[in-house]
Amino acid sequence: MTEANESLTLLSYHANNTALGTFQNCKGVTNEMNILSVAHAVPSRIVTNRELIDTILDKSREHLAPRELSKLETDLRGLFQQIGAETRHLRSPGECAVDFGIAAAEDALRKANVTPLEVDLLIYAGVGRGFLEPATANVFHEALGLKRATCFDILDACASWLRALDVAVHFMSDDVYRNVLIINCEFNFQQYFPQVDSIGRFRELAAGFTIGEAATATLVSCDKGVNEYYATFRNNGAGNSLCQIPLPHAETFLNGSAKPMWRPLEFYAQSARLHKMAINALNEQYWSDEHFVESRYDIIFGHAAGLPATRKVAQKLRLDEKKHYEIFPNYGNTVSASLPLAMSLALEAGEFERGDRALFVVGSAGVSSVLCLLEY
Repeated sequence: MTEANESLTLLSYHANNTALGTFQNCKGVTNEMNILSVAHAVPSRIVTNRELIDTILDKSREHLAPRELSKLETDLRGLFQQIGAETRHLRSPGECAVDFGIAAAEDALRKANVTPLEVDLLIYAGVGRGFLEPATANVFHEALGLKRATCFDILDACASWLRALDVAVHFMSDDVYRNVLIINCEFNFQQYFPQVDSIGRFRELAAGFTIGEAATATLVSCDKGVNEYYATFRNNGAGNSLCQIPLPHAETFLNGSAKPMWRPLEFYAQSARLHKMAINALNEQYWSDEHFVESRYDIIFGHAAGLPATRKVAQKLRLDEKKHYEIFPNYGNTVSASLPLAMSLALEAGEFERGDRALFVVGSAGVSSVLCLLEY
């Protein structure tokens, strides 16, 4: 193969956004790679539906008449019952988001017996962040003493962790980095908590009331073991307005005379439309790829956005619901942390072990749809 043709092959490979086979790059070389450890840290405060409803009503009282408040309470009860929410972890006064990210990362390093100086790359992956600039990864780079590592952020809503994992796989397939640490710190609830100042806005605000908070850390290496990895990523940018946290100047990034649908720095979602688009995309994506259709898996990790969506995906893809590891009722929607949080909890519970093959299914804002099969 000539150098020019090899470059074209590389471009085609990356354009398909697909990592093929057993950590196999486009040159046909099998690379050693393994998830060494996964860890999580969650706030101490466990909030029930009743507590959350009371908080929402208190925050909305100045905007709504008594009859509207009564309807809001009824709608919230119905929402939580429908989606299967029971509790979620939220910070207590004095608890700081960055401390949970640091705790998860230190735990992951300890479990893998890897020192901070052995980490080559840090990727911060998630919506929760303190800065648009610089990369939030720099905060953890300093706090953890990763003096030999370089770092950057990846942001793709709830699909951010899988995006980061895929980037790590590609870097390691080309022998660029050896040990990669992926951190997310999803502590968004208090910052983007929407106020219900109109009953008519409830439908778009409802997804914000399902959020839980968590931090996770995943350590990936090309040193120990050769495990299967296969992932496909697809996007439909036409759905970009269905789930947003806009910045104050968002209108300058919209075409023509379009105006932002939402207020700046508040979380909104047209959940029904978003779920329909994402589930349809996952359905087509799955059944058009024999690697997923014909593969065996021991456990399923799906983005935890609510029980009805999970069941719908399982029905469409004809997945064994008994193999789905569900965390939504107790943790809520922890955004990009939902997959590694579920992995960490499953490992602690002894329901996920070395050698198990996991199927990951994610529908995310964008709209992004992701399927991934890997051996742990």
